[in-house]
Amino acid sequence: MKTRVSSPKIFNVVLCVIILLTFVLIIGSKTDAEVLTDQGSEVIPLSREINLKYKNLTIPIVLLDEDKRDFDFYLKKYDREIKFFSKLFDYNYKDILNDLKERQEENESFEVTNIGYLKNKDKSLKKFPNFEYGLIEYFYELNNSKSKLRKVKYVPYEGGSEYIESLILYYSSIYENVDPVVLLGIGAAESGNYKVKYMLNRNNVYGGMKNKKLIKHNNIEQGVLSFVRLMSRNYYGKGLETLEEIGRVYCPVYIKGVKRASSHWVNLVTNRSEKYKTHTNTITIEDIYNIEEI
Repeated sequence: MKTRVSSPKIFNVVLCVIILLTFVLIIGSKTDAEVLTDQGSEVIPLSREINLKYKNLTIPIVLLDEDKRDFDFYLKKYDREIKFFSKLFDYNYKDILNDLKERQEENESFEVTNIGYLKNKDKSLKKFPNFEYGLIEYFYELNNSKSKLRKVKYVPYEGGSEYIESLILYYSSIYENVDPVVLLGIGAAESGNYKVKYMLNRNNVYGGMKNKKLIKHNNIEQGVLSFVRLMSRNYYGKGLETLEEIGRVYCPVYIKGVKRASSHWVNLVTNRSEKYKTHTNTITIEDIYNIEEI
């Protein structure tokens, strides 16, 4: 026997189908819908188009500011400078690295121009004009404290003038207040264009004296550094910038009781400086390594 379906049941089925179709049509028309994740910050776009492509998410790379880079960064960046000045001051490179790392572990803050963590009287970190300046002062402090063993080796210079001139230019880029042309002229005037043997044997190109004797430096790099540092601190750093002002201290004469620069010295330095006036090359540590003669 066939069972007949009642009219109310048929009506209910038809009504459900109509409601379902209406719901699907309404939802399907929203092609730009957004669904938020439970984190509330991520927006995931939805689409009815299966093959729709979206741009890849790109995360911007934020470079560290110079003053936010840490101790290890500068230790690696200036590795060649640390090796060079370790040799110049007669220290073992690995001993210096260990000392710098020990200092870093003992301090919380870091100053990018002060790899040696040198401090003022109030215990604050000193700031220097540049990294190499602070590195050099670190080595001078080591010398004064005698806290690290030095293997001093005296090596009289037997090379040519080009390397000495390059050293003056390189150090002048560290001690920025000096005039490299004037320093080149003074060195050439004092050392006979960097050729006088008895001065080169003492690695002294500037005529520096102590106890009425020519100062002897362990190597030419040390001797030239002493010259440029002296000029920066004791002459240019004290406002003596012209040859006449420098000469009144460097090579003085007394005329009727008045202290003046030797006119002969001023003329000699001026003459020697002419050779270097057109020199525009910037000497870097890489250049020094390329032409190093010892």
